[in-house]
Amino acid sequence: MQNNYSDVLILGGTGKVGKTVIDYLLKHSQCQISVVTRNTQLSLDNNRLTSLQFDALDKKLLSQHCKQADLVISCIGPSQIVGSTVADICYQTGTPYIDAGGYDPLLKHLSQLVMAKPSTVPLIINAGLLPGLSGVYPNYLITHYSDKQPIENLEVCYAGRDAWSYNSAWDIIVGLGDFGENRGFCYIANNKLIKVPFFKAANKQTFAEPIGKVSTMLIYSEELRRLTNHYKIPNLKVWGANIGPKAAFSCAIAKLFGYYKTPEKITKAAKRLASASAKDMLKLSPIYSIKCNIKLVDGRIIEGNLLTGDTYLATGTVIAITAKYLLENTVVAGAYSLHEAIPSEVIINQLLAENIIQISTTTHNTLTATEAI
Repeated sequence: MQNNYSDVLILGGTGKVGKTVIDYLLKHSQCQISVVTRNTQLSLDNNRLTSLQFDALDKKLLSQHCKQADLVISCIGPSQIVGSTVADICYQTGTPYIDAGGYDPLLKHLSQLVMAKPSTVPLIINAGLLPGLSGVYPNYLITHYSDKQPIENLEVCYAGRDAWSYNSAWDIIVGLGDFGENRGFCYIANNKLIKVPFFKAANKQTFAEPIGKVSTMLIYSEELRRLTNHYKIPNLKVWGANIGPKAAFSCAIAKLFGYYKTPEKITKAAKRLASASAKDMLKLSPIYSIKCNIKLVDGRIIEGNLLTGDTYLATGTVIAITAKYLLENTVVAGAYSLHEAIPSEVIINQLLAENIIQISTTTHNTLTATEAI
C-alpha cells in the first residue's frame, strides 16, 4: 500500500483491543482513523480520529464506508456471530482487511472464495493472540534457527489466563468443538490425523516462570496445520490450557457436556466462563505463554518460550503492527492466516520493542558425534 496517510476504518473501537489498535496507530503512523461504534459515541481527543455510529453488521452502511477506506480492521465479535459479513464486503469492495478472529470457518470460507475468484487485496484473519501470535512465534523460530533444514516434529503448547470478555468467552467455547468440526482430542503423525480418547489426551507441561508446570490437553490447530503443511513437517502436537482455576473448570464442563453445540448452550457457557475468569483475576494476574519444541531431521532441537501479560493489550498490539505493515508495504492479494501474510520477525521485533513480550531460545543436538556422522 505504501501510504502512511491512508484512511483506516476500525470496527469496535471502545473495547480494550480496539483502543490499543487506535493508540498504536496514532503513535506509529500518520493514518486517518474512522472508528465505528454501535451504542457509544466515541469521545475524540485527536484530529486524526472520526467517530461513526452504526451497526457494523449493517451491510449497506458498512459497504459504503469500506469503499471509502484504504484498510478495514475488525475488533468486533463473537466471530461466529459476525461470520463472514465484514470479510465478504471487503472482498467485494476490494478493501484490505484485518480480523482479530475469524478462526477456521472464516479462513476456510475465504480460501474457497479466492479460489473461485482471486481477491484483489490481502484479507488477513486470525490476527490476534490465539490464533495469530500462536502461529507467528513458531514460524519465527523456524525461519531464524532451522537453517532451512527439514523438520521432523513440531510441538507447540499454549497456556493462558485473563478476565475473558463475553465475546472472547463465546469464541473459546465454540473452539472447544473445533468450530463445528468436532475432531476431539487429536494430533498429526506422518501427515495423518490421529484421534485419542480423553484419558490419553492430557499431558503435564512446564512453562517459563511464573507459570511453571500445568496440565494441558491435546487440541487441533488449523493455523499450525497450515504451517506444518508449508514446511512439510509430518508430525505435529498442539497442547493448550486455560490456567485460571475457575475458568479451566468451566471449560472442562463445557467440553465434556458439549455446551459448544447450540447457540443457546454456547451463550450460557460463555457467560459462565466470563464470570469464572473474572473471579480468577481477583487473585491472579493475566498471563499467556507459548512454548515450542522443534526437532530437525539432523537431530538438532530448537526450544523457544514466549511470555506476555495482558492478553488484550498483546492482541491489540499484534493487530496494530499488522496494520502498520500493510499501510507501508505491498502484500500480495489473497486470504491469509497472520503468519502467512506478515514476516514473523516484524511482529516479534515490534512486540519486543514495545515490551509486550519476553522470549528465550535454546538449541541443542540430540545426536551423538557418531550418529551425526
